[in-house]
Amino acid sequence: MNIIKVEKSFELCAESGWYGYDIYFDEKIDKKLILSLNSFGHLLYLSKLKVPFFKVETSQYIIKGTEGKNNLRIGIFNNNQKYLNYIIENILNNL
Repeated sequence: MNIIKVEKSFELCAESGWYGYDIYFDEKIDKKLILSLNSFGHLLYLSKLKVPFFKVETSQYIIKGTEGKNNLRIGIFNNNQKYLNYIIENILNNL
């Protein structure tokens, strides 16, 4: 699995200090990737839902998405690129 695109989200939340980025993969997100996100903060993984959902939340960023899709969204507080780069680099290391 590889990251094929990082795209700034068109849904603006800048008025509240949050900026969104969509991360696209060349394969669908699976349980293994979701569980590896636990290293970024508190992982909420609702695996029993018809469409399993996950979210990792800290005071500086949120990572969320659904199992089986090829993308996830990262919300960064104050558009701090340090956190975005940290998350992307560590996801790549865990793939």
